[in-house]
Amino acid sequence: MKNTLKQQLREKAKNHSVTMGILAVKNTLTGKQLIQGSLNVEALENKIRFSLSIGQYTHRELQADWNEYGENAFTFECILVIEAQNNPYINYRQEVSKAQKNWIESYEFPENLYKI
Repeated sequence: MKNTLKQQLREKAKNHSVTMGILAVKNTLTGKQLIQGSLNVEALENKIRFSLSIGQYTHRELQADWNEYGENAFTFECILVIEAQNNPYINYRQEVSKAQKNWIESYEFPENLYKI
């Protein structure tokens, strides 16, 4: 039974697809957003959420707002997904970085962004 469960978990982990893209952390009370790209959006969300909850996030303004307004004032949303392609020459780290830069530059209200 134990080995069967381990084998099932291994298969599940192998088949789990990772989402590359852009994550937006939105303060619903002030309208401010943090825009950040990642090769693994789910992991980035977990990292940010955990760091904020223990008061150790490196972005001081966002951490201060989190402390003031609480977790319920924030939403986490994947706003852009970068699809994996069957091309071994694509540098996905560069693709994510370019997408993040383009998203920030084209944002209509830059004063509503938490600066990275």
